[in-house]
Amino acid sequence: MRHYIHFTNEQDKENVTSELRCLVKAAIYSALAYEDFQCSTEISVTFTDNEGIREINREHRDIDSATDVLSFPMMSEDGDCDINMGNEAVILGDIVISLERARE
Repeated sequence: MRHYIHFTNEQDKENVTSELRCLVKAAIYSALAYEDFQCSTEISVTFTDNEGIREINREHRDIDSATDVLSFPMMSEDGDCDINMGNEAVILGDIVISLERARE
């Protein structure tokens, strides 16, 4: 079983260090272990700032304010998953983190 975590940085207010990426990976691995998730996974993590997450929040949730974290799961309510046939990993979804709000 392998976990593919893809990082994107769309902000320049906070440094995205290897320690930060390792911390986020550790949190994801802990959550997967807690849920006893036994499949390979693919997860996208995007770092943004308050304005970036506010725009995403407004676009997807009709809430015009910044927040610390947004998540967009790919699993349907009945538990079905989309599968990426290239690596046969379960695509769990996207996580967007405002580093500016997290720092606050």
